[in-house]
Amino acid sequence: MTARDGGCAHPGCDQPPHHCEVHHLTPWAHGGKTDIDNLAMFCWQHHRMVHESGWTIDMVNGYPSIIPPKWLDPTQTPRRKPPPILDLATIPLQ
Repeated sequence: MTARDGGCAHPGCDQPPHHCEVHHLTPWAHGGKTDIDNLAMFCWQHHRMVHESGWTIDMVNGYPSIIPPKWLDPTQTPRRKPPPILDLATIPLQ
């Protein structure tokens, strides 16, 4: 998740991974699995927002897409951060 989300998955948020919590897209209590396709990282503020304000999250092409509630965006247009850019020069050769 750290490599995929790069910190908080909410668009426009730059909180690093160590300031984030793990969110189950389908709650664990409702049968959601604890695997990468059902998890996303959110900072405390955005994690709370997801649980309390009607935002939802879907996985689209392997990345979390955040969908605002109708009261905020009647079209509920999904939003997502761009995938992180990997700097291949920093990956050690084996």
